[in-house]
Amino acid sequence: MQHAQPQRPAQAPPADPVAAASEADEAPCAGEIWRSRTSPAEAVMVLRRDADAVDYAWLDRDAADGRMPLAQWPQRFEVVLEQADHTHATPVRRHWLIDTQAERLRGARVLELGAHTGGLTEALLAHAAQVTAVENNPRCVRHLRERFGERLDLVAGDMHHVLWDLGQDRFDVVVCAGVLYHSAHPFLLLEAMAHLRPRAILVDTLDDGVAELRAVVPNLVNSCNYRYNRRPDCGYSLVLGERLIAGAMARLGYAAMQRIDTAAATIAPQRDSAYFQQWRRSLSAWFLRDGAA
Repeated sequence: MQHAQPQRPAQAPPADPVAAASEADEAPCAGEIWRSRTSPAEAVMVLRRDADAVDYAWLDRDAADGRMPLAQWPQRFEVVLEQADHTHATPVRRHWLIDTQAERLRGARVLELGAHTGGLTEALLAHAAQVTAVENNPRCVRHLRERFGERLDLVAGDMHHVLWDLGQDRFDVVVCAGVLYHSAHPFLLLEAMAHLRPRAILVDTLDDGVAELRAVVPNLVNSCNYRYNRRPDCGYSLVLGERLIAGAMARLGYAAMQRIDTAAATIAPQRDSAYFQQWRRSLSAWFLRDGAA
């Protein structure tokens, strides 16, 4: 006598992380900055979120950390993808890092790391033959898809991992602008970029005079930006100075370094900020692969 075999329940298709994020659009993630709906000049950083509540800290305000029921959060705060001083600096950074470098980008296949809201991406698309961007923030992924559509080849994922799967000799240029100092593993990112074998790598990073290396924990934004609570995070990031970056790149086959003189950059006085001045003093440079034309 044959016995009927129990049927396995049909497996659900893999969840789309972007669609899932869209359904939970109002849910905050650790490391994000949210603005008060009643006082837009005041913002908080999300420290932790559990099933029922959100722990947060006020930014630029002398107030104790707070805790709020998750259900009340969307009525009190709205997410901020980019702080004002960064937004104001973006056109100047775009000019010096992308527009003045158009000759290097013209006709090139370009990979941009951490496209965020696309402040530099628009200029890359104007000069390059093809642009691929890697971004891990679900909100930014949705924004980039809405803004650029099929013009941009978008890879949603953690650059620490996905770079190793993109294939060598697929890109002529890699742009790593405003990314390296957010990572707890900057040497891994340098190795991954070199692994792709582009002819040139643009590194723009806030080192602000660091001689070689500094571990920092200014707030949870730094390293959580690229993980978004998907796994435990140490909370640290490493700031590499010019000598360490140049030495690492030379060992990886990119010994020629050509600086971009961002110290000459200017901004309207009313939009000047500590962030902009730090960027002017920091490293922006091309690293060229040994033997590349």
